[in-house]
Amino acid sequence: MAFVDSNVPGLSLSHRLFNKTVLIVGGGEVAYTRLQKLVPTKCKIHLVSPKLHPKIIEDYGELISIVKSPANAGKVELPLKESKILHTQRNFDLEDFDLNTEGNNNLNVITPDLFESLSPEEITERCENITFDEWSLVLICIDDPRLSLKFYQYGTLKFPNVPLNICDKPKLCPVYFGAVAKIGGPNGIDCMISSNGKAPRFAALLKKDIEKRYLELDVEGSCNKIETLRNLLKKEETVEKFKGNIIPVRMKFLIYVTDAFDLFNCQKLDCIKLEKLFIDVYINKSDELPLPKDLVQNYSI
Repeated sequence: MAFVDSNVPGLSLSHRLFNKTVLIVGGGEVAYTRLQKLVPTKCKIHLVSPKLHPKIIEDYGELISIVKSPANAGKVELPLKESKILHTQRNFDLEDFDLNTEGNNNLNVITPDLFESLSPEEITERCENITFDEWSLVLICIDDPRLSLKFYQYGTLKFPNVPLNICDKPKLCPVYFGAVAKIGGPNGIDCMISSNGKAPRFAALLKKDIEKRYLELDVEGSCNKIETLRNLLKKEETVEKFKGNIIPVRMKFLIYVTDAFDLFNCQKLDCIKLEKLFIDVYINKSDELPLPKDLVQNYSI
């Protein structure tokens, strides 16, 4: 059996599960902690368990629908406005790994020749209406070691490319949940902290410390200002006037500005004046970049 070496670093990614399908085996406290992370992503969650932890019912009861099995759950209309939890009220069976894809549209079927024959509008329509009819993530959250291993082994053999997590078995997990520090509220920055499965509680303590240290940081305001400036510099008329590849120049300018204003002042960016500065320096060649301290002094609101 292939084990995961916790000394080899993992690739930290943010996985967008919007409209995708997730399987949770088990309905206890571990499953509840997984739902806390999954529900905000607006995904379709198949949960197979005879019973549900009271916290699941209390917090997510309005999202739960009872179904016979994952393969007989009926069609869920996409795009999802909120996550759906489809609960199968019994113990998990190996056959529950199989999803019923009958009746799905054929937009997922594609060949090189078909792709080349489609118009840009048709390609966009297919991409927007694609059906995610396979598991995007499988989470085994039961406290029976023998059954957990059985489900893990079967799932790995059947879906070798599907991310699969088995609770309390870090050496068997190609994917794992890190502690996520929320800095600046729900629309701020997510900072994932991972010990590569070695010490999850220590990672959680570090997460709490980071959130406490940056409690007063205006993350949302800063991110919104930087995004606004980026979009202004991407305007078609600006790109057309620049002779050459504007992307590395734009990136260098944004880095210079962000570093100059640092963590606690980016919410003060005067984006209109900074856009003009970029044009004058790199297109009109009529100005030079000010020193960082002068930039902050003269281009703040």
